[in-house]
Amino acid sequence: MNDRFVVVDIETTGNAPKKEDRIIQIGFVVIEGGKVSERFSTFVQPERDIPLFIQQLTGIDHAMVHDAPPFQHIAAMLVEQWEGAYFVAHNVQFDWAFLQEEFIRSGIQPPTCRLLDTVELARFLMPTQSSYKLNHLAEALSLAHDRPHQADYDAEATAQLLLFLLHKLSRLPLVTLKQLRRHSQPLKSDLTALLDKFISKKERSLQTNESIVEYEGVALKAWNSPKRVDRPEHLPSFSQWFATNPFVAPFEYREGQKQMMDDVNYALQTCQHALIEAGTGVGKTMAYLLPAVFYAVKQQQPIVVSTYTLQLQKQMIEKELPRVAQLAPFPFTTAVLKGKRNYMSVRKFARTLKRIDTNYDIALTKCQLLVWLTETETGDVDELNLTAGGALFWEDVHSDDTNEEYDFFVRAKEKAKHAHVIITNHSFVMHDLTADEKFLPPYEQLIIDEAHHLEDVAAHFFGRHVSYEYIRLLWTRMNDIAMIHKMGALRSLLGDLEYELNQLFQSLRHYVLRRQKGDGRMRYRFVPWKEYGKEWSGTIELLMRIMNDVQQLSQMINDIPKEDVKPFTTFIDTLCTLQHLLTSDDDDIVRWLEVDAKAAVNAVTVISQPLDLAHFFADQLFSRKRSVILTSATLTTNARFSFIISRLGLDDFYPFTRIIPSPFSYEKQAALMVPTDLPTFPSVTVEQYAEHAAQQVIRIARHTRGRMLVLFTSYELLKQTYVYAKQFNDDQFVLLAQGVSGGNAAKLTRHFQQFEQAILFGTSSFWEGIDLPGSEVTCVVIVRLPFAPPDDPVMEAKSDYIRAKGGNPFYDLSLPQAILRFKQGFGRLIRTKEDRGIIFVLDQRLLTASYSKYFLQSLPPIRVYHAPLLELLQHVNEWL
Repeated sequence: MNDRFVVVDIETTGNAPKKEDRIIQIGFVVIEGGKVSERFSTFVQPERDIPLFIQQLTGIDHAMVHDAPPFQHIAAMLVEQWEGAYFVAHNVQFDWAFLQEEFIRSGIQPPTCRLLDTVELARFLMPTQSSYKLNHLAEALSLAHDRPHQADYDAEATAQLLLFLLHKLSRLPLVTLKQLRRHSQPLKSDLTALLDKFISKKERSLQTNESIVEYEGVALKAWNSPKRVDRPEHLPSFSQWFATNPFVAPFEYREGQKQMMDDVNYALQTCQHALIEAGTGVGKTMAYLLPAVFYAVKQQQPIVVSTYTLQLQKQMIEKELPRVAQLAPFPFTTAVLKGKRNYMSVRKFARTLKRIDTNYDIALTKCQLLVWLTETETGDVDELNLTAGGALFWEDVHSDDTNEEYDFFVRAKEKAKHAHVIITNHSFVMHDLTADEKFLPPYEQLIIDEAHHLEDVAAHFFGRHVSYEYIRLLWTRMNDIAMIHKMGALRSLLGDLEYELNQLFQSLRHYVLRRQKGDGRMRYRFVPWKEYGKEWSGTIELLMRIMNDVQQLSQMINDIPKEDVKPFTTFIDTLCTLQHLLTSDDDDIVRWLEVDAKAAVNAVTVISQPLDLAHFFADQLFSRKRSVILTSATLTTNARFSFIISRLGLDDFYPFTRIIPSPFSYEKQAALMVPTDLPTFPSVTVEQYAEHAAQQVIRIARHTRGRMLVLFTSYELLKQTYVYAKQFNDDQFVLLAQGVSGGNAAKLTRHFQQFEQAILFGTSSFWEGIDLPGSEVTCVVIVRLPFAPPDDPVMEAKSDYIRAKGGNPFYDLSLPQAILRFKQGFGRLIRTKEDRGIIFVLDQRLLTASYSKYFLQSLPPIRVYHAPLLELLQHVNEWL
């Protein structure tokens, strides 16, 4: 290819060129004939201060730009170099907009270029990447990128990335290239000429790719039929084999791991249920997989392994199972099986390709899926990194479990039939226990990892969730269909429904705001037969009118083309669920309304969950399986399993139990510090507490040099503490806050890892599941003991339920749950044998409350300091 590509990167004083932010460095690399032909870089005099945050991020300070040329001195040269070329950048709109402003400010006409965005190209050509930041892509492709956030190094890395992407694009099947040509028009990148050249070259080539098949105009990776491995003739028991085959390099021997292997094997062989708490560093995944594989192969019966997080599932498939395969003296097969909504129907996707979408997210997602289908063997959406709009588009293409030739869910079920070990998730296990049609093959042994989540997953699975946002989405899709087919009566009815639903949800929101105080997210627990007043009765009357319209709609759907009927049936089912939630008299569930005072006037979600699932677990799970092994790092409170046994209905099954402590030496690796000079509730308001907490966080950070994770139990306290911390910070640390800084937990964690001195404020998902070993986190701060808020609808209802049965809600529910969450937060600090760190708890109740001993007895042995903060800070250097 003889096109000229100019790959550009700039560093700037900020993100707003129209607000006087300026360029401080520019670098570009020229690619011609598929090779780098020229490089250029220079610092640029910005004629303004460089913020401290930017200096930390880029390493560029005032001294480095002091004698650099201003942009106008190099503008003419840049125009000459770039005119007529492809202008390439990582997030091209940012660089191009900034440079346009600089050219205009310099009085020079900007060059005429075609734009290519390597973020966008990577999104659809590398659809399974977890991050599209340049340094993460460079790492994934083993590209040299030693100094990120400096323009010359970033331009070089982007150029190498571009060469990789162009090469991959050129090797795609002809049918895929033609589909990309049709569907890529709304993208930011000007791909038409490039794709035409690749298509023309491919059409002249006689090469064929036997690993690719074509189905309804879509190229996809050829499928191989699954096969089960036969049972070996001479197969030792796990005990026999393990006694004579100790681990050899590169596998590390751990006493706790050996103990857990013995326990798992014992539970399987004796058909017992088991609860095994394995501390951080035990290596529990390998400890249950190895004996499970022996049992499954020897008995020729599948074992199902259920996890909660995608991260653990991925680790198991990519790391642990290959290690087991190296150790086991026989071959075995594995499969992954999830809900059908996880898998693609190629037939449904091919149908969407018949129309050209102008929506950016849909066009990008179609391009992603076209490339992904040439690579994926599973068709599982969890492999993909979709935008929010892409996730909505997936609703149109996921499997319906039809027996078509290329439905990935059908394929996954077939593969599971031949597997010794089947990996799935807690929600799918719940589905399989209750569904008339079973998707998992018959099994009698189940291993549940991250078992402390099982009750919450089941509560969510059996609960109901109806939001205005979701109903509005369905309404929009129905209205589009009615417009396409010119169905006037249907559109009129949908118009009435739109108006009435808007009124209904506004009424529900108003009902909550009159009963709850606050300016953020609020949750109002309601009991239909106990609600009263004209407002509530008016809301229910409006609901009844809506359901009359829904009855009319259900009669009209017979006239809707079969392929378009799904949104209508889903809409009708959703509104029937809403009616049930707002009017039924079921005592065994808790219901609540969620609103955000700052959100739209109709932004309401109606939610329900069952109150007690112990009988369900006893009757539907533990009485029907020979052996269920539940494991986690946090199952016990005060070294006892009584809480989890009670919540999961295991009392009558007398399960085998074992606590396997962490191999880490917490007495030598970590210290627990509790300041005595922070006020306590209710002597101060939440805002006053947040101010004091922020002050202490920044003081601690100055001694630990950042690398700090601060954990909260409420978003409200987090946000207020973050605001005060910004005031006390003096730009010394980069502050990142969940729900404030943008992005999900994984994105915030990656952002946090980029900075040497950073503080990450997190709640909910940050108490567990993130892994920041070594120097990435040297200090964890728990702002308050993690008791659920007293007005939490689920806790309130469960407490009433326990109280009605003669129990003590605090000791039977609130305290055990808080201890388990506290242990999870504590576990964020020490992740390897080499880690050292400090955990601060800004809540004196840990040492002074009557129940404090239960928290402390649930931790491994650790040195505890209790003194004013300034005194505690004198000990910091001893531990870091």
